[in-house]
Amino acid sequence: MKTSSLNKTSRFLFRWILAMAIFLLSFSFAMFQGGFVSWFLFYGLVVVFLFSSIIPFLSIVGLKLKRTVSKNNSEVGEALTIEVIIEKPAWMPFIYYHLSDTTPETFISERNHQLFSFSFDRQFVLSYEAKALQRGVYHFNEAIVHASDLFGLITIKRTLHSDREVVISPTFYAITNKRALFAYASKADHFHKGLQDDVLSSIRPYVSGDRLSKIDWKRSAGVNGLLTKEFETEEDQHVEIVHAAQEMDALRDPIQYEESIKEAVSIHAAFIQDHIHTTLSVYNEEWIRTVVTFNDWRHSLRLFALIHPVPDHETTLPLLKNDQGICFIVTPRFSKMAIDLIRKHVSHQRRVFIVTSVALAQEEIAEVSKAGGHVFIPQYQHSEDHKRGEFYGA
Repeated sequence: MKTSSLNKTSRFLFRWILAMAIFLLSFSFAMFQGGFVSWFLFYGLVVVFLFSSIIPFLSIVGLKLKRTVSKNNSEVGEALTIEVIIEKPAWMPFIYYHLSDTTPETFISERNHQLFSFSFDRQFVLSYEAKALQRGVYHFNEAIVHASDLFGLITIKRTLHSDREVVISPTFYAITNKRALFAYASKADHFHKGLQDDVLSSIRPYVSGDRLSKIDWKRSAGVNGLLTKEFETEEDQHVEIVHAAQEMDALRDPIQYEESIKEAVSIHAAFIQDHIHTTLSVYNEEWIRTVVTFNDWRHSLRLFALIHPVPDHETTLPLLKNDQGICFIVTPRFSKMAIDLIRKHVSHQRRVFIVTSVALAQEEIAEVSKAGGHVFIPQYQHSEDHKRGEFYGA
C-alpha cells in the first residue's frame, strides 16, 4: 500500500517537473529567438494549459449517478452484474473521466473501474461482475469519479451516492429424503401435497378455518339454489424451524456454524417449495419469530442473511405461541441450549427434531431421546458423504 502511494506521488511529481521544463524551454526559446512565431508558440502553450486546467473543475458539476444490480436477492458465491451509470449535462466539456465503484469488503470483483476519454456522449456506463463471499445485507452506495486535465497534472475527485441494497442469503441444498422429512405425523401425506394430493375437498358451505382453493361455478350454481364455493381443508401441524447457536460455537468452528445455517435454509426451503407455511425463529440481537408463506418467502432470506450467534450470557429462549405441531431445532453441535429448547417445545406437546452439522455421539443421541426429542439427518443432493436421512429417538 505504501509502495503504491509512493509510485503515484513519484509519477505526479515527474509530470509537474516535465511540464515546468517544457514551459521554461519554450519561454527561453521565445526570449532568445524573438519574433512572432516564438512568442505565439509560448502563449499558445499557456492558453492550452490554462484551458485544460479549468475543464476538470467544470466537468464534475451536475454529474448524476444511477446504479442497477441484476438481482436484489442472491446466494453466496453467485455472480451479480452491476451497472454504474454517470450522466453529465449536455453542455459540460470533459477530457477524461475515471469511474470506480465502491464494493463491500466481502465482495470480489475483477474490474470495478474504467477510464472514459472525450466524447459527445451524455451517459457513461461501467459494467462489472461481483461475488459475495459471506452472507449478509450489503449496500452499494458510493462511486468515485476523477476528472483529469489534458496533461494529467490536475485531477479533481468527486464522490457520488446512489444506494442499492442487496441481500446475500446462504446457499441451500435440495433434500432428497423428503418422505423422511415429512414423516412426522400419521397423516404426513395429507400435509405433503407434492408427494400425494390427498386433501379433503368438497362442495359445502364455508367453515371457519378453511382456505379458499378455487371456485367451481358450474358445480356450485345448482346446489339448493345457493351460490357455494369449493374449499380445501388441511391439517395444520404448526411447523417451526429454530436456528440456535451460541457465540462459542461460532468462534470454535465458524465453518460448521455457517453450515448449520445452510441446514436450516434447506429444511425451510423443502417446506416452502411444497406450499407449507413455516414459522422461523432466529437470533439477530434478539429472538425474531415470524410466519413465512410461499408468497412472502423472500422475507425469510433476509432473516437468514442476518442471523447472529446467541451471546453466551443470553438465557432467554424463543417464545412459543401455539401448542402441538412439529419443530426442527438446527444447531452446529450438541449443547445445553439445544436440550433446553427440546424440553421447552416438548412441554408444549410438540414433536421435536434436532439437526446438527457435527454428527452426534451415541451418548448425545441418548440425551436428546431422554429430553423427548428425535435426531434427523437430512440427505442432500450436493454431497455423497451425508448419511441417509432417518429419525432417532423416542
